[in-house]
Amino acid sequence: MTNTPKMFAALAATLALAAAGTADARQGSIKARGANGSVSAKSGPNGTMVRGRGTVQNDDGSVTTRSGGAYQGANGSQAKRASTTTVSPDGSASRSGEAYASGPNGSASSAGGFQRDANGNWSGGRTTSATNANTGNSYSGSTAIDPATGKPVHSASCTDAAGTVIPCR
Repeated sequence: MTNTPKMFAALAATLALAAAGTADARQGSIKARGANGSVSAKSGPNGTMVRGRGTVQNDDGSVTTRSGGAYQGANGSQAKRASTTTVSPDGSASRSGEAYASGPNGSASSAGGFQRDANGNWSGGRTTSATNANTGNSYSGSTAIDPATGKPVHSASCTDAAGTVIPCR
């Protein structure tokens, strides 16, 4: 993610203009609320952030909520997250989400989701990875639901900077 504070400010301003409703602006920050959601952005000596959330009713009667946010720190650190959740009138639902962060000490990312059908059966999983910039050690793991038992199954591996497998702690 190579967004600059100016890009965040432009995104926040665009979202604020698109959100018909009340808006509040102070030096270094903006908040706007519309009929279906809200957005806010703030910039200061420690960094810049923007976040938003919105909910809509779909043509099929389901309701979808999306949210997201991003941050860029003064020290070059950055983070972002996004999620989408949809619930249908028959009780089925789905959710997906992802997050990423990086900074002077390393980076981490995670993504996954789940689905539930109208009968209450569900499936899903998540993958996560992280790397320590100081040691070069990394972690990679995943969790999924075993369809036979309905219980989570986790697997993970860790490696050092040379790619040699090491114990995960």
